[in-house]
Amino acid sequence: MMNHKIAKVSAIAALAAAATFGLSACTTAAEDSSSSSSETSQQVAPTIVDVATLDGQTIDINNGNFIDITTGDTDPADWTAVLSDPSVATFTEGSTGTAVMNPGLQGAKAGSTTVELTNKTTGAVVTFTVNVK
Repeated sequence: MMNHKIAKVSAIAALAAAATFGLSACTTAAEDSSSSSSETSQQVAPTIVDVATLDGQTIDINNGNFIDITTGDTDPADWTAVLSDPSVATFTEGSTGTAVMNPGLQGAKAGSTTVELTNKTTGAVVTFTVNVK
């Protein structure tokens, strides 16, 4: 009779341990997902500019932020860029395909750079300045 009680107590202890382990695993997963959603909510939206009104402009962004260049009726993949100081910002070409991606720039370090954007199909040239803070 005593062995039977010990077996029941052992079984209950094992179930309690399993339940505790299971709950701690759920808590960890919940904490992980909440921390990643708070990181996502702190992302800054890009500065959106239209290539038709960009010539001669100065665009200010913070280091790490993006400039999204909308290209109107022109193909986003037709635009290329030359930067006077490519260490200040990096250029990403536009593309078309399963998804249309606009060309853009990302601030890489504090400073200023002149950007000459050229449409290889139409020959249009747009020159502007990017200041990264």
